[in-house]
Amino acid sequence: MIFQSRFWRNCIAAAFAATTLGGCGYAGDEDQVRVTVVEDGDARINPVGTRLNFASSTMRSAIAKGLVGLDEEGRVVPALAARWIVTDDGLSYIFRLFDTKWDDGRQVTAERVARLLKQRLSELRNSRLRYDVVAVDEVVSMTGRVIEIQLKAPHPNFLQLLAQPEMGLFRAGHGAGPMRLLSEENAIKLGQFDQPSQDEQDTAVEDDRWVSLRSEPAASAIARYRSGAVQVVLNGKYHHLPLVDAADISSGELRLDPVAGLFGLRFIRAQGFWAVPANREILAMAINRPALLTSFPGVSAWQSRLKIVPEALDVEGINSYPDWASMTMEDRIVFARNHVSRWKASEGPVVPLTIALPGAAGARILFKRIQSDLRRVGLDARMVSRNQEADVELMDEIAPYDSAPWFLKQFTCAKTTVCLNDADSKIAEADAATNLQIKARLYAEVENMLVDHYNFIPIAVPIRWSIARQNQRGFAVNPRGWHPLNPLVGIPIS
Repeated sequence: MIFQSRFWRNCIAAAFAATTLGGCGYAGDEDQVRVTVVEDGDARINPVGTRLNFASSTMRSAIAKGLVGLDEEGRVVPALAARWIVTDDGLSYIFRLFDTKWDDGRQVTAERVARLLKQRLSELRNSRLRYDVVAVDEVVSMTGRVIEIQLKAPHPNFLQLLAQPEMGLFRAGHGAGPMRLLSEENAIKLGQFDQPSQDEQDTAVEDDRWVSLRSEPAASAIARYRSGAVQVVLNGKYHHLPLVDAADISSGELRLDPVAGLFGLRFIRAQGFWAVPANREILAMAINRPALLTSFPGVSAWQSRLKIVPEALDVEGINSYPDWASMTMEDRIVFARNHVSRWKASEGPVVPLTIALPGAAGARILFKRIQSDLRRVGLDARMVSRNQEADVELMDEIAPYDSAPWFLKQFTCAKTTVCLNDADSKIAEADAATNLQIKARLYAEVENMLVDHYNFIPIAVPIRWSIARQNQRGFAVNPRGWHPLNPLVGIPIS
């Protein structure tokens, strides 16, 4: 079986040998938890900026609260704001702040928070949240502890937006918890955030609770967990699954988050055969999704997808499934093979589709399945690295909040050259609409346009996995795929 290959077991063994010493001395104290985050690229942890990797986002949310945050179950909870109200028209959110301090002892005030929030919203116009932060019209400090955020149009998921880690606030480099930085030796070490005092005679009560945070490649992270050097591994993706299988991680310790998002092939170049939407449709028809997904043992719950926006966010009465959705796989193959034969007879050979994928075992499994499916209908594919020119790239992104517009806006002309200007215009019209029913109808029309355009080929729901023991305090799978550090050692967010 491909997952049991000696090569991948050797990868785990080598990583295990390199991390064994790091696990010595762990006493199993639930108040002291070591966490490692899987990162494929730059593993540096830097909570400042707008383009944060997962580890940096995890650290920022630990030391820099926003108005609200997310708990271990992915629910919006109070952070800097103790409570809030929303006006009936959905255009105004009014927050009352806790009486709290920054980590240098200065008082958190509405005036300062409003100023910092406006600055942060401006910075985030160049981030993954750029399409949503533009919905804010004004941030107003009303009294010493009350802030009002005024929107240009209703945003039903606005609290989920404010709970994103990027929305955590720093004042001159100082956050307001829920944790504080203890040290950066070997790994980031974070402990209880105590209300600081500017009186030097005050002494803080000792608190032995802390979390260490590091980031590294998947093989090292898994090996570190097996050695006992860490208790939690976060941010695993589909292409790391062969390493999990090779390491014999128990099914009870492999945790799969029920996330929503986009997992499929987005066209970034359309030439020759692939320049025609009806030909891109052939790719969508040819992929045998159930067979592809069952190539990854241990994730039997992995769900296939034929459409862009999840069913839970659909608008009633709008059918955004492709026309061939009810066809059997056999009928789809016959239809696709005949279509390709006719094209070749009139236009000549078709150049193989180039697919940009990560350089990992799971990505190669995915590619081989897609290539085999294409060959069955008379086409071919070639795998390239993500820094090479390609026709399509694999999208593997989770939705930060329950928002149909988020899904649609991943295929605008700002995101890919294979796009529809008409769809972009209708998105802009929907964004500006103040009537929620009109807004929903316009977004549904956009999805229909994109389905027919086939600049994205949905394959499945994204996979996000973690590794943690079943009795790990403060850890829960959740629809956001987000796992804050403070609950792991019983530190409340507010």
